[in-house]
Amino acid sequence: MSRIEAVFFDCDGTLVDSEVICSRAYVTMFQEFGITLDPEEVFKRFKGVKLYEIIDIVSLEHGVTLAKTEAEHVYRAEVARLFDSAIEGAGALLSAITAPMCVVSNGPNNKMQHSMGKLNMLHYFPDKLFSGYDIQRWKPDPALMFHAAKAMNVNVENCILVDDSVAGAQSGIDAGMEVFYFCADPHNKPIVHPKVTTFTHLSQLPELWKARGWDITA
Repeated sequence: MSRIEAVFFDCDGTLVDSEVICSRAYVTMFQEFGITLDPEEVFKRFKGVKLYEIIDIVSLEHGVTLAKTEAEHVYRAEVARLFDSAIEGAGALLSAITAPMCVVSNGPNNKMQHSMGKLNMLHYFPDKLFSGYDIQRWKPDPALMFHAAKAMNVNVENCILVDDSVAGAQSGIDAGMEVFYFCADPHNKPIVHPKVTTFTHLSQLPELWKARGWDITA
């Protein structure tokens, strides 16, 4: 690939340090319904998994039926109460990128607006926040990648994806993208695939891209 048309970013855990916060919110949500979970186990098991799938899995394991909309309300309220912070190096990277950018997330659009708005990142992505909820299909399904590429009028195979989850990386692979797998967390599973490059800090990306001949940072 000689020319990069756009850079796709995941949100939670890639630009916004909210994965641990989400795990705490899951624990609080289930506690409201009498289910006690270990926060670290929740973090390891459900990283990158969408909310309703988590509710289904835990409900089945505990032999209960939870009202998903009620549980979601508890979860969203707890996430809003907790404070998101930016991943180290995110601001510097975004300000340096000269190619078009977008965010592709399994989370709802209002959650992206909330967290990225608090961190003054929204101006990097004017009308470029794409959620699985927009099309009712979520990573690892590659549909979100195709949806975002169509909206941005770019060829998905000429775009790169930066994501910290196995589900996200798989969606990029299946869409034919070059994937940069953010593996800063020791809980992350390794991915061995010819289209996947693993890195551990956002500051590494400009040099990794330059080494591939992609001049997309100032």
